[in-house]
Amino acid sequence: MPAIGAIWRAEIDAVEFHVDGGYRFVVHRNVFRTLRGSPAAGEVCVAFTEAHGEAFLAAAQARIASDESETTRAFHLNSRQVRRAMTGTSNRTAILREPGPR
Repeated sequence: MPAIGAIWRAEIDAVEFHVDGGYRFVVHRNVFRTLRGSPAAGEVCVAFTEAHGEAFLAAAQARIASDESETTRAFHLNSRQVRRAMTGTSNRTAILREPGPR
């Protein structure tokens, strides 16, 4: 699967990625603590996002679809949204695995 282009934004303590023509998504470090069960450094959060990119993109698509505003282009994802996408995406299991070494 191709990378989704996730980056670490230290000033907001979050991972950021972009989808579908400029929608910006931010996933705070605490989301990864909930998903992984332990705190994580920024580079681990980015690696986790890339390793589970299909689910993060599915969560982003669902969030875009649920927004009533035609002008909103920036969103936050929470752990429930990401977990729902991880367990609902084909070829994924409910078990969240750490990405392997790069």
